[in-house]
Amino acid sequence: RLVAPGLWLGARAMWAALFLLAGALTPWRPLAADVGACPAGGGLGCTDQRAPPASDDSLKCIKWRQTGGCSPSGPRERHGDKGCDEVIPTGSSGYCQCGVGNSKLRAREVTCDHRPFQCSTECLQFHRYTCVGWRQTGGCSSEGPREEHLDRGCGDSISPTMSGYCECGEGRVIRKPGCEHGEFLEPFTCRDQCAHEADLYEELGLDSGASEKAIKQAFRKLSLKYHPDKTRGDRALTARFTQIREAYDIVNDQEQRALYDAAGLKLVYEARNQRVEKGPAIRGEVRVSLESLYNGQEVQTSIGRKVICRGCAEHFTARCKKCNVQCANEIELRNVQMGPMIMQQQVEVPSRQKCRVENAKLTISVERGMATGDSITFKGVGEQQPNKVPGDITLTLKADAHQSFHRTGADLHTEMDITLREALLGFERTLTHLDGRKITFTVNGVTKPFGMLRIGGEGMPHRGDPTQRGDLHVKFRFAMPKDGREWMQQNCPSTPAS
Repeated sequence: RLVAPGLWLGARAMWAALFLLAGALTPWRPLAADVGACPAGGGLGCTDQRAPPASDDSLKCIKWRQTGGCSPSGPRERHGDKGCDEVIPTGSSGYCQCGVGNSKLRAREVTCDHRPFQCSTECLQFHRYTCVGWRQTGGCSSEGPREEHLDRGCGDSISPTMSGYCECGEGRVIRKPGCEHGEFLEPFTCRDQCAHEADLYEELGLDSGASEKAIKQAFRKLSLKYHPDKTRGDRALTARFTQIREAYDIVNDQEQRALYDAAGLKLVYEARNQRVEKGPAIRGEVRVSLESLYNGQEVQTSIGRKVICRGCAEHFTARCKKCNVQCANEIELRNVQMGPMIMQQQVEVPSRQKCRVENAKLTISVERGMATGDSITFKGVGEQQPNKVPGDITLTLKADAHQSFHRTGADLHTEMDITLREALLGFERTLTHLDGRKITFTVNGVTKPFGMLRIGGEGMPHRGDPTQRGDLHVKFRFAMPKDGREWMQQNCPSTPAS
């Protein structure tokens, strides 16, 4: 069938006009890459435009899309794609594709180091993986005072030394303590942070510098909100509680937390199966006062250790260049030919990992009644070695000498000067104890040289049961006068001179 050239060009022009008219009538929604920066301090339009409306019920799971290189942005591996209800195991990277038809909305972008999950659940909570913006805070804390004038957009590069948090959809918050905590981290964008799987601290609404007390408090609060008894019938919320519970079980355990911080989830799971060797222990000594042992006290100290710079084995970023310490050697299996046979043999080889020396800041809880020689062990916070569980740090207590008291077992000893007159006639004295209390006692009659007074129940508390105490022993010292007659005349006027 022949068509005149003029008619063909006219038809093309007509279709182009119709296409432009349709575009004018349909609201334009930019892709994530087209979205501009979020206005400082937030405000209207400060949201990730990848997200469909929150009420869009048509958003469904399409499939798990696998990628290579242990990166969600790595080359596609179509043979590894999975259905929505299939479990995505640890060790595979990629993302969940959600939406309608060939929509390219992504949820839960993960590296190989992730927890098992199902895309059908993740697409139900797709909005958690969208970005709202960066929220700046002060005081080197993600919970510090807000500095709204320093807020940034989803695509802006954020220095890891800045404190604040990425605000994501559905109230999700990714906290960043900043300051010294970010010295060995890479710059990031909140869009990337929100798109990725939540780390274990984020699941609890915390940052990586959270204390044990903060971890327990956060879990109690979230348990009340997401417990299955309250979310029955809601698949997404039930899955959230499972994730929160697992996160708590790991970061609340001192050894597992140290392992997660050093090497991620993969090594945590392997260590649970006892397939990972433990690194060497570090031992040290901490000097404490006798008052600390009597009253109990938290003592801050630090000890140097070698730590692995995660992600620096094959990267040479500015952060990784600071990691200039050689890590411990690794063990590899190599094929060795022995006659006609080939055997596998363990060989020690230099590690490709990069390390640095870091001072581990430790809080020692000195219990009442502890003594010189008692030790406190911090599990899993010692030297980090490739493919090993970090070793322990064990600190032994040593009491400083005290100017007034010395200790023997559970008993305390002190010395007191008295006059000869007091030794002969008796006296009343007051001493200040280790907790600041004033103890007054009376001695009647004659006190012999180096005589001892025992005050029951005023010694050291027993460790583990501070209601039980040893005794306080007071030794009395007095100097004899050089001239007895002169002393008698001064203290006993009725005494004859000769």
